[in-house]
Amino acid sequence: MKAKIPEYENPPVVEVALSLQFDPIELLRSVHFGLLWERLRKEGFSQIEDHGPLEPVFEDFTLNSPRIGIKVQTFDDAPPLPRVWFLNPAGTELIQVQTNRLIVNWRRGAGEEPYPRYSHILRRFKSALQTVVEIMKEESLGSIVPNQCELTYVNHVLAEKEWSKHGDVANVVTVWRDHYSDSYLRSPEDVVFAARYRMAAADGTNLGRLHIALQPAFQRSDNSPIFAINLTARGKPAMASIDSALELFDKQHEWIVRGFTSITTTELHESWRRING
Repeated sequence: MKAKIPEYENPPVVEVALSLQFDPIELLRSVHFGLLWERLRKEGFSQIEDHGPLEPVFEDFTLNSPRIGIKVQTFDDAPPLPRVWFLNPAGTELIQVQTNRLIVNWRRGAGEEPYPRYSHILRRFKSALQTVVEIMKEESLGSIVPNQCELTYVNHVLAEKEWSKHGDVANVVTVWRDHYSDSYLRSPEDVVFAARYRMAAADGTNLGRLHIALQPAFQRSDNSPIFAINLTARGKPAMASIDSALELFDKQHEWIVRGFTSITTTELHESWRRING
């Protein structure tokens, strides 16, 4: 019997981003963003902002490294369409749309709202995706053909009884060995690291990669030390369909939660009140 995915009553999650990358919608125009806003603001996304588009990113196992697609713009090209943000008034929920990507974010606001869980963010994503699909059908814009799924969790680990300074990284993550070959060096002032893990299915098929990065930082409110631990799972769905992409998101969520649990110490798990898994 497969073990349950770990859960925490008080996880250190401060932001989640669920992103679907797809083949560019060539017929998309700025007027269609207006149609989208008409519908999204009825669901509470009343604020709107324009931002520069994100470049496409692919996990490429033939090169053993991520592949970043570069779009070359000629003099005959129309100006690139923006990445449009649709936000709720509190700024805690965000829907981003561009010609080749849909992203749904949750981020903790000033009121210290509790993490609403992956299931809530996934429901919001499905709702936004359905709205985009409906407009594409009504306006004869074609269909969404997924090519990459990306799920990101941002965690802020606060300094508490388990650790008090950035040199105490061994009390935060399990992969740091606080051990030296002689006595010349002592505890570091701080540590930054990044790691990549291949995500594989039970049959060995590549699902993508899990990227983990740790960065020392300080809270704006009181300048107390924190560790920012970011986990991003990215990969190509088994088939170029929305259903296949949604299945991959669930697998990515499991990899992120289990990976975060594996890389952090059991003492912190107790602090976050681990309840199963």
